[in-house]
Amino acid sequence: MTAFSYRELYCPAHFGNTHEVMSAAEIRDMCREAQRSGYTVYGDWFDSADLKNPLDNPRNEHLLPQELWERKLRNFRIAQEEGLDTNLMLTSNHVYLNQLRPDLLADTSNDRRMFGQLLCPNIPEAREIILRNARELFELMAAAGVELGNIHGFAYDYGGCSCEKCSPWIVTMAKLFLDELEVAREFFPDCTPRLIGWWVTEEEHEFLADWADEHAPGVFKSCALHIQYGNTRPLGSPRLPEGCEPHAFVHIGYNSVPTTPKDVYGIFGPVVAPERLEATERDLSELGCTGYVTYDEGAFDDVNRDIWASLTSGRAQGAVKVLEDYARRHFGAGDDAAAWAQWLTQWSEPWEVDLPAARAEFERLVQQLPAAALTTGDRLVPSLDWRLAQWECKLRLFERLAEIEAGDDWTETRLSAADGFVDELEWMQRHCWGIGPLRHAIHPHFQRPAWWADYARLRRLQRLSDLSQLGSEV
Repeated sequence: MTAFSYRELYCPAHFGNTHEVMSAAEIRDMCREAQRSGYTVYGDWFDSADLKNPLDNPRNEHLLPQELWERKLRNFRIAQEEGLDTNLMLTSNHVYLNQLRPDLLADTSNDRRMFGQLLCPNIPEAREIILRNARELFELMAAAGVELGNIHGFAYDYGGCSCEKCSPWIVTMAKLFLDELEVAREFFPDCTPRLIGWWVTEEEHEFLADWADEHAPGVFKSCALHIQYGNTRPLGSPRLPEGCEPHAFVHIGYNSVPTTPKDVYGIFGPVVAPERLEATERDLSELGCTGYVTYDEGAFDDVNRDIWASLTSGRAQGAVKVLEDYARRHFGAGDDAAAWAQWLTQWSEPWEVDLPAARAEFERLVQQLPAAALTTGDRLVPSLDWRLAQWECKLRLFERLAEIEAGDDWTETRLSAADGFVDELEWMQRHCWGIGPLRHAIHPHFQRPAWWADYARLRRLQRLSDLSQLGSEV
């Protein structure tokens, strides 16, 4: 087993996820747990989606942009205090809402990987805006006491331009990233430049390596290679620039197998992937990877967070041992820790779970726990341990799903089961994870069951975009 030298927990605090809403005490607890598991670096992204520039604020308002930026700065400082190194994700040409001008916009018409509030960096005025944003951000972080150790450049997923001057985009991104790095080093002279290979093709890796070896030899310390859903290693054999260490971008936000709909981002409750993560650790070790960036969208993947760092830091020999330790520490399990590990493991393929057996075993195991973990009324008390409560919620969600999918017609019984599914999902979000309005890909809109469209019409739950022709003339 290889202990990877760079072990980052990347926690983008955005889209209404738990990272965005956590209190200072909750962030501190998460960082302590992360360090105990084996992570060495804390990362975040100043994601400007839907936001005006928080520093362009002549009336000294305190709205969402100011609140989110203050929280991110606080989180970085807490991570430092807990002994973690820091990393900033930088999506180079993603700007603020109030900076979008039609004559400055990037061309994203030919590439579905490119989206966001994007300006074309080959338009001089747009490039000035991009670099000014970078300067303001680095200056703000330094003034707030953040000691930035690393910066990763992102090419896609909130980034990109496919105009003739910007093609190939991967090279344009690298050039822009180096300009931003030069600014960053005015405030953080020792920060390490790294790259993210999310959605980057093998051909693009060739373009990047050729350009970097000629124009920026030895600059990029690492590149976190993209692992597609359901895989345990990067596809192909991407060539990296000389001196650029192979890292991996590891998605812990789904179970062991991609399904339709995907059990991802907490949309169907917490996730666990012991087999997939064990295989990923083995494969990345064989490939000679020296580090990774762990993509973490919130509390729902807390079990995977522990499994992955424990395996890759050498703290644990196998995912089962991690799950047993997890059950002891967070559930209060004693001699039943192995049974809890087995109960959790079955959810790596949630659509195959024997629900009656899972319910019976859950109730048996809960009865063996200390009194503090037992039910009050008909629910576990999440304030005592949300980590246990969320798993009962997952069981309830799948019990309701089974009731719904057992029928075809929308009888009152089937409608009641669907109502129960919605109630359970919202209860879990509010009482286990403390989250409210969700946005973008982590919203359940993107992974609804097949029956949802009919149910939504019956209960008038349609998405805004589905309501007649509202806004069609704008």
